[in-house]
Amino acid sequence: MVIRPAVIGDVPEIMEILQPYIEEDILLPVSVYRLFEQIRYFVVAERDGQVIGCGSLVIIWHDLAEVRSLAVRRGCQGGGIGGRIVDELIVEAEELGVARVFALTYEASFFGRHGFEVVDRDTLPHKVWKDCTNCARFTHCDEIAVARTLIPEDQRKPEPALPDMQQDPTLIMPSPAPR
Repeated sequence: MVIRPAVIGDVPEIMEILQPYIEEDILLPVSVYRLFEQIRYFVVAERDGQVIGCGSLVIIWHDLAEVRSLAVRRGCQGGGIGGRIVDELIVEAEELGVARVFALTYEASFFGRHGFEVVDRDTLPHKVWKDCTNCARFTHCDEIAVARTLIPEDQRKPEPALPDMQQDPTLIMPSPAPR
């Protein structure tokens, strides 16, 4: 098995892997359009020419990234594939200089085995303002927030200087509509 960056041709198999989890309300819905738009953030696990797992790392703020769309093909779970994907995404986050990686999940114990700890969602304000407020589950979200610190607070670079108007996370613009 190899973990590699996803390519456009992987989108149908990624969607095939994600769909059962979406139907069971384990993962939030994602459109094929969004997968194409975000394919560069994905890695896939491939065995014998078949994509058997996927996950993505999305930068949320200068010091924060999120593991999203982590899933393993039904029938392939339990072999460490998800863990290998998370490990690869952590390496990528370290290379980018991300201080903390988080996930919203129902599988806190899985993430715990990879160095994540349960955290209060209030410690993730940029995530909440950027994505959660637009989510249908916002008022009744039962996902567990977990985070892993990669760079201790006392070793982090200061927040980059941004124009005042750009520091307010409520000003984040939605993705442009498809033409």
